[in-house]
Amino acid sequence: MRRRALALVVAAGLALAAMPPAGQGGPAEPAPAGGLTALPEGSGQGPNLVDNASFETVRDGALGGWGLRPDGELWSVVREGRDGRPALRLNAGRRAQTVPSIEQALTLEPGLYTVEGWVKTQEAGGKDPRSGVRLCLDARPSANWWHCSEAAHGTTDWTLHRVANIAVTQRGSYKVWLGVYGTPDGTAWFENVSLTMARKPPLDVYLLYPNFRGMLFDDRPQTVRVAVGTAARGRVRLALLDEASGQPRAGREYEAAPSLTAELDAAGLPLGRYLLRVEMLDAGGAVSGRYPDYRIVKMPARAREKLTTWYDERNVTYFGGKPAFVLGLYTTSGYSTTRGAYAAGEGGWGNDRIAQAPINLLINYHLGRAPIPALGVYLDDLHAHGIRYLQTVNFYHPKDGQYREIEYPAAKKGEDELNRWVARTLGAHPGLGGFYVMDEQSADMVPIVFRQYRALAAAAPGSVTYGVLGDGKESQAPLWRDAMDVMGLDPYPILKPAGQNDLAMVGEWTRLGQDAVKRSRPVWMVLQYFPNTVAGGWPSESDLRVMSWMAIIEGARGLLYWSFGEKGLAWVKNPREREQKWAELVRVTREIKALEPVLLAPDAAVVSRESSNGAVRTLGKSADGARYLFAYNTRNTPTRVTWTLAAPATETFDLASGRPGPGIEGDAITAELGAYEVRRLRIR
Repeated sequence: MRRRALALVVAAGLALAAMPPAGQGGPAEPAPAGGLTALPEGSGQGPNLVDNASFETVRDGALGGWGLRPDGELWSVVREGRDGRPALRLNAGRRAQTVPSIEQALTLEPGLYTVEGWVKTQEAGGKDPRSGVRLCLDARPSANWWHCSEAAHGTTDWTLHRVANIAVTQRGSYKVWLGVYGTPDGTAWFENVSLTMARKPPLDVYLLYPNFRGMLFDDRPQTVRVAVGTAARGRVRLALLDEASGQPRAGREYEAAPSLTAELDAAGLPLGRYLLRVEMLDAGGAVSGRYPDYRIVKMPARAREKLTTWYDERNVTYFGGKPAFVLGLYTTSGYSTTRGAYAAGEGGWGNDRIAQAPINLLINYHLGRAPIPALGVYLDDLHAHGIRYLQTVNFYHPKDGQYREIEYPAAKKGEDELNRWVARTLGAHPGLGGFYVMDEQSADMVPIVFRQYRALAAAAPGSVTYGVLGDGKESQAPLWRDAMDVMGLDPYPILKPAGQNDLAMVGEWTRLGQDAVKRSRPVWMVLQYFPNTVAGGWPSESDLRVMSWMAIIEGARGLLYWSFGEKGLAWVKNPREREQKWAELVRVTREIKALEPVLLAPDAAVVSRESSNGAVRTLGKSADGARYLFAYNTRNTPTRVTWTLAAPATETFDLASGRPGPGIEGDAITAELGAYEVRRLRIR
């Protein structure tokens, strides 16, 4: 669900209130931020995999590779392409038994693909502005996804239509598809259709630890850990270089491998700034490849006192120095310069109401260009309620149409200065958690968001940037791993009546995020709290609970619910119904908050074996002398599972029912979980 920034006035008489001075919870002397110094250069695209891509080959009346017999009326091969080249013409106005389209099946290996082709149209789609023709890469029926270009509508000259960075995760059969989308009408020409796979870089590197902006605190683990992958033969060399002098201070070599975790001991290094350099060496010891450097900043533990928000090596978030399981909410509102207006909100649905739930993080995506004095008052009220704020900055670049509407003077000096200024200004407030930088964008935006990330991190090191993937772009998650601090995904599975929805989608997408960051950064999932379709309606309280715990069990360190504002709770007109739906979310989040000490504890091996072959997913914790087992059924049918405990126990307690849980027989627990059921057990 796309979230756009707006600025709306709810109270007149703007006061010229200043932001709190640096030192009141904000970083008075910012710690330098590290991390990736530059994005790696691409290695280009491979050959075109489409057979007869230019539609030149016609044998025995059939169009080679496409399984089509042009009839000269609906479909024709004509020399009406660019510079008189062959093109495939579709007369969509001709009557046909089905919506006109053709496809070519291809066997693809895992990788990133780009589908593209030249298209010209004449009155395509008729009077329906959403109709026209398009190109797609279609995974059906083996997988339930397809990625398509924007529909070419009306009358257009030759235009290259392109969809890049389509992630194929499993070897199998896929289809390149082209044809009508929506209403069949008008004429279209296609030329030079292609599908290419991005060449894999000779060296792939990802910093696993230190995981928060390259900051290596001297009271935390001192081993720098890096994920390295290469298909080449030879050796991989790691080095920590003094950034000022360029002299190596630590180094190590490894045999090259498709996947390895490399380590360097930084315990003996003095405080300061270093560059982590990873290079590929050939058989003769010469450098044959190099990944962009990561900056590592070794600093004293006391530097964390100036970081209002950060996360540790277990991806636990700290607000104001205290660990927290993130429970967040999206909302929308106008702005004011009085705390009372924010606290009460419209009709009593403001911050006071939000604070009925244990919410500790808020995104108000209507305030991305609100006046700074009004934002200062907003942060004051949120902070008084124990809530941190993420400022929406996902349009702070000239490519977005809203950029020219930003009235901050810094915007006239360019996007870098704008982002630095906003980060410095808002970063002085103890209520700022960070910045909302990306919402359901394609990977073409990675360079823009990465550039923004570097500006924000340098100006407000004690903050985080957060971006969310979804709407068909979730498989691109690995491409975003260095462009933001915290990744989110927004699976919205409730589309049909109760009992017909794949709720396990939440767990699957959480794993997508975890795999993308190799479990070395926090993942905060965005959960459905709105009616996505008329048929599906609102999630029930049970749905909210199940989705929340599925994400937690798969390792999410935070949950945000969309939305308290427009298209969500604010659009519920019946007062009683609105109160009821809010009470449901309050109960679910309070249950999670009650278990926060357990959720923040290290993961524990509570179960040594299980009998469901992965159909039942689990998370183990150990806290306060007890073990906890959280589990959910990924299937839409009942599943019986037996867990073999890693250590002896005498009793179980079901946290949901408040009653004794399943009995322990020897060292095993057997339970039957209903469709998508969640089970929460305390074991002693």
